[in-house]
Amino acid sequence: MLDKMLTYANPLGLYAEEIGLTGEQLGNFPQAFSHLSLINTAIRLNHRLDHGVLATVA
Repeated sequence: MLDKMLTYANPLGLYAEEIGLTGEQLGNFPQAFSHLSLINTAIRLNHRLDHGVLATVA
């Protein structure tokens, strides 16, 4: 799912507030919360793959 999400970025790697069903960017642009969520997800997924458990990431 993370790989699929990365395909929705614009050519500069930016995301809008929402992604539509067909990948269109909707809402405010660029949106920091979308980027922070993507980064947090990548960190947590990496930790899960390395250690097999999810830890709280501050």
